[in-house]
Amino acid sequence: MDAGKTINVAGIEATIIRKKVKNVRVTIVPPDGTVRVTAPKLYPERMIRAFLAEKANWIRTHVEKVRRSHADEPRQFVSGETVRLFGQAFPLEVRTQQKKNRVTLEADRIVLFLRTDAPHEKREAILNEWLRERLKTEIEHYLPLWSERTGLVPNEWTVRDMTSRWGSCNTRTKKITLNLQLSRYPLICLEYVILHELCHIRVHGHGAEFKALLDRYMPDWKARKKILNG
Repeated sequence: MDAGKTINVAGIEATIIRKKVKNVRVTIVPPDGTVRVTAPKLYPERMIRAFLAEKANWIRTHVEKVRRSHADEPRQFVSGETVRLFGQAFPLEVRTQQKKNRVTLEADRIVLFLRTDAPHEKREAILNEWLRERLKTEIEHYLPLWSERTGLVPNEWTVRDMTSRWGSCNTRTKKITLNLQLSRYPLICLEYVILHELCHIRVHGHGAEFKALLDRYMPDWKARKKILNG
């Protein structure tokens, strides 16, 4: 099975999984309503996109049903759940009785290795630490690129799990904080948030001058922001 790639059709983000099957099938994966499309290995992507566009209303309806039905259920971080990494949805596999706690990305899944069985809080902490390191690696790549393009350089940056914003910039200390949850979204979204916070080094608010900076350096920033905000 191929992990495939994530596409966006009519505002619906879906991950293509290519297998030895005859027909295209859409699956809505609980608990977060992830959309997964299973398709034959050589099936053209344009036809997958057309298939999704045709069923867009049905998909949106069922995504909402799945999300509502699982809204009050805490994630257990067990095999079969979905983990999102930079826009792609991977099934989670949990293996216990291992030499040490760790996480790996294999060809088509994310594997959580545990020395002993552990409650979901511990599993989440191990997985989040792995996601944090993956996100830091990408930040270390993209932040210098955007600093060079804009001439805006932070004194410090950090990653934190935040609930109400994607990033922040302390304009006095020039410290940038980026949300751990950005690890779930396509890298173009991470680039947008990096640029957004860099621009705050020069402009404090979100007025015309700020938006002009975004337009100058990233003409498609509104489309990237829309992906983040659903």
